[in-house]
Amino acid sequence: MQRKNNLLLIICLAFSHVAIAKDFGKQGATFEIKEEGFVSMMQRKLQSLNLAEYQQKMQDLARKKVEEPVAIAVIGKATKTISHNFDPSYVLDQDVVLPCGKLLYPRGTRVNPLDYMSWDGKLVFIDCRDEKQIAWVKDNYLEEMLSNSRVAVEDNLSELNKEHAKNAGNASNSDGTKIVLTGGRPLELEREIGSPIYFDQAGELTTKFNISYVPAIVEQEGKYLKVTEINISNSR
Repeated sequence: MQRKNNLLLIICLAFSHVAIAKDFGKQGATFEIKEEGFVSMMQRKLQSLNLAEYQQKMQDLARKKVEEPVAIAVIGKATKTISHNFDPSYVLDQDVVLPCGKLLYPRGTRVNPLDYMSWDGKLVFIDCRDEKQIAWVKDNYLEEMLSNSRVAVEDNLSELNKEHAKNAGNASNSDGTKIVLTGGRPLELEREIGSPIYFDQAGELTTKFNISYVPAIVEQEGKYLKVTEINISNSR
């Protein structure tokens, strides 16, 4: 009897996979796959895309960003003349050590660059979408800017001036006047007046100098930089 039971168990184990693999047939409705394959979708999109037209569109967009950068929306037109001082000092975040190993300034030292050099230049901020501000710049600074441009070219060609700068006892930055736009087309204005024009990208400089209105001038006054917002409503 025991032998028969063992034989029955072996038979059951041997054919158990047949029961597991049983075909139950279709259980409910079935449908063909209608979704577009990834490869065919990409091929279709590439065929419909005009690459030359797309490239030209990207070039036009890049050119527009260069010709007319995004204006600083928070900067308004000055309706009164006011001034404030900007302290250019900063705190060292690490030790300043001479090549010989001697400590010159320890970390945490407050340093004002104007203690060691002077700056006789000016930064003039305007929005050149305002014709009156352009006229004001031309009346007050154009001749100086053109003169500075000529001097800069002559200095670059003169080795004597380079040696003089190296041997000068007091460092001085004579960059002259630079026009910085907060709005408008810098390259167009540059071509018009024949002098380099700059743009305050993302409002970095106006934020740094706490400028809210233009025209504005930044220039050295003692150990500070004087920032003056100017009302030009009464100018021609």
